[in-house]
Parts: sequence; C-alpha cells; structure tokens
Amino acid sequence: MTSKTNKIISAIVVIAIIMALVVLVYVNLPKPTETTDDEPPAHKESPSIFTLIYDDEQYNFTLGQLERLEPYTAKGGYRNSVGVIKGVGNYTGVNITTLVNSLQSPPYRYALQIFSVDGKNMSYNYSTIIGQVPIYTPENGSAIGIGNMTLVLAYQYEGDWLNESSDGKLKIVFLDKQGSITESKYWLKMVTSIRIITE
Repeated sequence: MTSKTNKIISAIVVIAIIMALVVLVYVNLPKPTETTDDEPPAHKESPSIFTLIYDDEQYNFTLGQLERLEPYTAKGGYRNSVGVIKGVGNYTGVNITTLVNSLQSPPYRYALQIFSVDGKNMSYNYSTIIGQVPIYTPENGSAIGIGNMTLVLAYQYEGDWLNESSDGKLKIVFLDKQGSITESKYWLKMVTSIRIITE
C-alpha cells in the first residue's frame, strides 16, 4: 500500500515539475513588439529635434510629432539683398499658428524669438507672424506691396526631407498659394527652438 502511495505522490511531483517547466519556458519566450499607425516606423524612438518654449515650460518635439500636427503645403522663395531670387519651390511644414495653438493654453497675441543651431536668432512681431510682410513677384522680383503670407516651420522641400547638408532639418519660411517672394531676412535655416513671448 505504501509503495502504491509513493508511486502516486512521485507521479504528481513529476507532473508538477513538468508543468512548472512549461510555464517557465512560456513566460520567458520573446514577445512580438507591438506597432501602431500613429508614428511612421522611421521616426520611432527618434530624439527630439525642436523645442517650443512658453513661460517656464519647454515642449520637445520629434519629427514624427511635428508631422502629426496639421501639415501646410504652399509655395515660396526669398529675395536676397542684391535682388537675386532663391529657394523657390513647394514647402511642407507646420503653420506657426497651428504649432502655438497645440499648447493647452495658447496666448492670444504674441511675438516669437527663433533660434538656429549656428547660434543665430531672429525676433518676429505679431504682424510678421501673421504674414504681413513685403512681397515680390516670383517672375522678376518686382515689389507688389504687403502680402498675406503664412509663416511655416518647414520640414520638406519639393517633397524631400530637409537635412543637415542643406538647410538643417527645420527651416522658417513664408508661403502662399501664389508662390510670392519675400525678403531673405525673414527666413531662417537650421531652426532648433522657438520662444513665445506674450505682448
């Protein structure tokens, strides 16, 4: 009788050990990583490339996060100090007002200080931010007057990504559907951060 009981106990112990091994192996199997459609695979885990500063808060953005904001595509170019027109083409990026309105409590009226990787910075008052700047014809650079341009933080030019070898990954541009030309002093390449200053 004792021998039969020992055999039963031994069988139960063996089954328990086998079950424990099966559970251990299953728990330690590598799990497939989940992906979502929210962010393109190329930009997953990418570092932030841009900072928006407002009051004492800093908001860091990856390229993927900027892409998920409402995109704006239009045409533009700039006229340098000797009247030569450059950089004409279609740009895609984020309208600055869309970017500012992405904040939880965006200011109503504001100025901007924009910084680039090479240490340059430019200040824009509210009328410049809403596109009230001198414009010129794309054909010959003749003065038209004050335009109604859109200030954009661009990340694409003619469908290609901006990159460090050209103008940096982000660039400040002025655009409209007619492709009006603005002065080069309003454009800024290699942008790294924007500070919002309430007026």
